Amino acid sequence: MRSTLEAAPTGPRPAIRLRPVPRFEPPFDDEATPQAWASSRQLALDWPADVPGAPAPPEAAPPVVAGASGDAKLAVRRFVRLCVEVLNGFRPAAHLRRMALPAGAAEVVAQGLAGARRVTALRKDSGRRTARPTPVAVLKVMLCEPRSGAVETAVTLVTGERTWAIAFRLELHQQSWVATTLVIV
Repeated sequence: MRSTLEAAPTGPRPAIRLRPVPRFEPPFDDEATPQAWASSRQLALDWPADVPGAPAPPEAAPPVVAGASGDAKLAVRRFVRLCVEVLNGFRPAAHLRRMALPAGAAEVVAQGLAGARRVTALRKDSGRRTARPTPVAVLKVMLCEPRSGAVETAVTLVTGERTWAIAFRLELHQQSWVATTLVIV
């Protein structure tokens, strides 16, 4: 069996030869062992534990995660979409009940209903009678996860020339994200 392929030259070009690939490729940069750069000028800060005034060794702290988890972001997206549909009149405010903690479901639904009424009043006060009123749209969503299993969100909304906001908190209860608080400003 031949390991090379040769093509006959058809002019001024040389013959093409394909050679087999080596069995092992060189390691990637992230696979190479890191090199330690020792310096004679580097100051060693090895504090003895029994010296008074020496700092205590650091305790193992839980890892800090930047931003919110993917599950929290997905739950926020679903809840914001549901709220916007309620505010635009595509859904009744009672649909917020299934996404709320049972203890606070009445307050969440009441806030959604008040927000939908406010949007309706804004549309009537605008004086323009159009076939399609200006829908409520999301301008910005800001969220943080202060602890695992809880996410707090502020959403900036716009309808027509009016800008307003909603704030809510979602918590993870029995493997599902539920709203505990909803405030429409």
